[in-house]
Amino acid sequence: MSLTELESWMPVLLQGLLVSLELTAVASLLTFAFATMIALLRISPLRPIRLVTTAFVDLDRSVPLLALLIFVYFGLGKYLAFLGLPAFWVAVLAISVNEAAYLGEVYRAAIESISQEQWDAATSLGLSRRQTLALVILPQAVPAGIPPTVNDVIYILKASSLASLVSVNELTNVSTQLVSVTFLPMQIYMTIGAMYLALTVPLSYFARWLEVYVNRRLGLRVPPEAAHGAVVPIAGATDLSAAVSAKDATDA
Repeated sequence: MSLTELESWMPVLLQGLLVSLELTAVASLLTFAFATMIALLRISPLRPIRLVTTAFVDLDRSVPLLALLIFVYFGLGKYLAFLGLPAFWVAVLAISVNEAAYLGEVYRAAIESISQEQWDAATSLGLSRRQTLALVILPQAVPAGIPPTVNDVIYILKASSLASLVSVNELTNVSTQLVSVTFLPMQIYMTIGAMYLALTVPLSYFARWLEVYVNRRLGLRVPPEAAHGAVVPIAGATDLSAAVSAKDATDA
């Protein structure tokens, strides 16, 4: 592979890379939103809501992403064409819905890792369930959810290559088109492999930095021995249990 050949490919590959990044960004945002919704519904005090959400998660996780993408694009194609939904958004929705089921369970586990004492203490201080979630539980659950969230972004970036099956001109699709013209599959696919690697490795390091940063900002830490991402308060954090004890002592 000569430098001249690489220079001739790069504009096409960079255009495909731009589409891949756009697809990853939009799908990631939708995945975060859907996953948060799923997590909150999974811990709902209403049993019917929990049962329906659990059934959806189990069904969604049992269907491979490739099968879901093919079903949505080809199986529901005539309905989506009626709505004027392009292939790009079909891929975004399929990836988002599929990944939200997995990430939603991660968020639920992070929320449930917070001790029941925190819920009880917030109730004792007169906070409603919504206020407890927003002001007490979610801030402590955030650090535990950061690494899997960034890992999910990396997975979505790699899964965006499946969008080539529904004619989205992302990086893998345009590279396949280049191969059909140049007959140099090894060189081209090694090039896009290096491009994916150049994106995913910095994201992994960014996840570590972001986790430390959020921990410091919130006054929380994730102990190394916590296998399931349990978060505990450290000096400077708001410990509601201690606050309740102090309140009781004052009242006494």
